[in-house]
Amino acid sequence: NLEFLLKKQGAAVAAESSTGTWTTVWTDGLTS
Repeated sequence: NLEFLLKKQGAAVAAESSTGTWTTVWTDGLTS
């Protein structure tokens, strides 16, 4: 659902800011 996708994107942005691994989080979101 949309709320879930927004939360996943938020996690991806946070990961990019802190570790630079946002692509891993985003890809995980696509495959989940």
